[in-house]
Amino acid sequence: MDWSKLTKLDYWAAGLALALAVDLLALPWVDVSVGPYSYSSAGTGSPDGFLGVLALLVALAVAADVVLARLAPSVRVAALEAFGRGRARLLAATGAAALVVLKLLLHPHPSYLGAGCWTALVLAAGLVVTTARLRVPSETVGARGAGAGTTTPRAPGTGA
Repeated sequence: MDWSKLTKLDYWAAGLALALAVDLLALPWVDVSVGPYSYSSAGTGSPDGFLGVLALLVALAVAADVVLARLAPSVRVAALEAFGRGRARLLAATGAAALVVLKLLLHPHPSYLGAGCWTALVLAAGLVVTTARLRVPSETVGARGAGAGTTTPRAPGTGA
């Protein structure tokens, strides 16, 4: 595998998706302390753990698609190609962000939210922005065609 094929934006998108997955699995989303007793739960745990599991799966799919699109461009997924691979990736990242926000909104009380919740919001927003930026160059260049936006350079001082 030639990892030099990945652009900086590819690394950012895959990294943010993987960081979101780690956040959902490891960081505390719920922190409750009552006297000497305390309870902590990750993003895939209760309450509403299914939302965290779905967001985890979608984030992993986005990371896999970003890497697979560059390292193995001959691998085609018919559903993604028909819809537009960049558009499908952006929609998936937006879906993961929506699941994170929905999990936040369905919590019983905001004072019990842990650091993992707030970190996941930032990571999900970054993932959406990065996949949106990743989509723009690959699809607009292909739509315009090669050389459609180029101009011939002018010699300085000729006025032509």
